[in-house]
Amino acid sequence: MKKLLEFLKKPPLWFLIVLAFIGIGATVGGTLFMTQESLSAYIMVGYSFLGVMAVTVGYCIYGFIKIFPDLNKRVLKWAENKPFWNKLFTEYGFRTILFSIGSFAINLAFAVYNGSVAIVIRSIWFGALAAYYVLLIVLRGIILVYHVFRRKAVKAGQTEEITERKDTRIYSICGVVLLLLPIALSFAILQMVRANDSFVHTGITIYVYAIYAFYKIIVSIYNFIKTRRSGEMTVRAAKNINLADAFVSILALQTAMFREFDAGDTVNVATMNAITGAIVCALTAALGIFMIIIAAKRKKGEKEK
Repeated sequence: MKKLLEFLKKPPLWFLIVLAFIGIGATVGGTLFMTQESLSAYIMVGYSFLGVMAVTVGYCIYGFIKIFPDLNKRVLKWAENKPFWNKLFTEYGFRTILFSIGSFAINLAFAVYNGSVAIVIRSIWFGALAAYYVLLIVLRGIILVYHVFRRKAVKAGQTEEITERKDTRIYSICGVVLLLLPIALSFAILQMVRANDSFVHTGITIYVYAIYAFYKIIVSIYNFIKTRRSGEMTVRAAKNINLADAFVSILALQTAMFREFDAGDTVNVATMNAITGAIVCALTAALGIFMIIIAAKRKKGEKEK
């Protein structure tokens, strides 16, 4: 018993990976039993799967926190002689830009999907969502394309002063484009209020999305605070874009929850969606204005040098 407790107190990585797969399987099983009408008679099995998911996810979080320091040291030692991996694990800016490529690809997929649906069924709702994702593509694309040319210019001998000046300009441009995001959102919000359109997550998926949405907003706020004094302006721009995207995730979660749980007469859904939508638009616009002001101050400081 003592050995088992010691094992569970600080579990090995392989054990946590096995539990993670069990948790994924339980999530899939729970989703099927909770959402499929043909399996509704076995709903207790679905709840059992949810229990397994909760236990495995909770323990995996605990386990990874316990082994992270040792695992981090081992990973860094392994990456010492591997330039790409060493850069990925040790350079925050490089890691941020690399992950932006993944976000860019996801946004592109959503833009194509929503745009295609909007054209086929002539939907303002899907058209507004497509416009929103197109703007995110533009924002992330500006940073990614700039970094390609930036790297070449630095290799060609571009001075640090000129590089910083160009970084500030890109940061300012992203702030301006970010101001356009509330415009696309306003059309989607209008459809929520007038036509009762909304984001949809049914069954157990809404709980999974809720976890994802809260994780996204917490991490985005943390990164915004972490990078606010960073001199790497393009990294700050990328994190600010993530924060704006996280704001919309909270709005999407609220509308999906209202649709799934049918608030009925207890709350005016249209009013709540309009209020939350207005707050999200205001925060996004404020973020864009904040970026423009910061860029202007840096440009002024650079001229005074």
